[in-house]
Amino acid sequence: MSEIADTPLSVQGRRRRLLFRLRRATRLIEQRERIQDIGLGLLAAAVALALPAAHPYSTGNEALLRLSGETVLTQGLMYPLGRGAMEVASGLAPADAIRTLAGIAFGCAITLTLAFLRNLGFRRSATVPATFAAFATPFAWIGGTSPVDYAPGMFGAALILWSLFHQEQTTRRGYHWRAILYFGAAYMLHMETALLVPAVAWAVARHPAYRKEGQITFLAVVLVLSMSIAIGLSGSAESARMEHLAQRALAGADDYSFGALWRWAVTLAVGLPSVLFGVYQLLFARREESTRRAPAWIVPWCLVALAPVIAGSAAFAPIAPYLVPAGALGIADWLNRRGTAAREMRFGAGLLAIQVVATLVMILR
Repeated sequence: MSEIADTPLSVQGRRRRLLFRLRRATRLIEQRERIQDIGLGLLAAAVALALPAAHPYSTGNEALLRLSGETVLTQGLMYPLGRGAMEVASGLAPADAIRTLAGIAFGCAITLTLAFLRNLGFRRSATVPATFAAFATPFAWIGGTSPVDYAPGMFGAALILWSLFHQEQTTRRGYHWRAILYFGAAYMLHMETALLVPAVAWAVARHPAYRKEGQITFLAVVLVLSMSIAIGLSGSAESARMEHLAQRALAGADDYSFGALWRWAVTLAVGLPSVLFGVYQLLFARREESTRRAPAWIVPWCLVALAPVIAGSAAFAPIAPYLVPAGALGIADWLNRRGTAAREMRFGAGLLAIQVVATLVMILR
């Protein structure tokens, strides 16, 4: 009997069974973590809906004004979504309709950020504190609890990042067209996403399946996205639509002055502290040669946040919702370099506690 058990066929059978059990256990772990991501996003959305901002933002409220009966120019999906919410829930006030959409988008953005960080291989001890530390910044939290489109902007950015980091494709050019479609949805949710066109095109051009024709792919994506934006701006009141896009993408598009740099430094440091820390870790922090850096396209993704600083006014805050999920990636990368899961959890919990306290002080002051 021992001779039969030691035959090559029986060994191969045991290996197949072990491999099957390993794959099944991996699928169960992934399924459990996916459910946890959804649960954390739902919890964050519920908290955001239960705690409206004490000092809500006034910028980005064109959909709210139009729902309230004012004749203002508004573009994108927020107005039709808000109108649909008011029709579904009769008696829902315009502010409550937009704030409900913002809270849902806030939770969805957290779920997607957790998802793409998990797909990159980060441990839960890094992904959870990194995500919540980034989304606990004042810009993100107040934006998610105000009747404006800042939270939908974070959701759109997280959707694009999830798509770009998920490089598998089941059809020819699937990665290419998925990135374009998700960018279009993100742009319709928040117009500042237009600044991300070069980063998205570069990411698609660097995909392993397209590198032989990388330059052509880059130009093709830029042209498709630019034409889509141009088509959306065309029609009646085209000049007003273009001016509106410039104002929303460039923080009001006011005349630049060197004196505004100090106000911008204070505004960003107060509004996005842990996010800026994560961006610094992505772009500038030293690391060992054996550790992987973020892909090159993350540089234009983060640095286009300087465009509103150069062309706009700090009084137009908040800006750069696309930095929030990218900042979470940088924080997770920083935590991952701590070495062990215990150290990740300890450093992450400390950073999250500091950010929550700072945000509470700002909100309650």
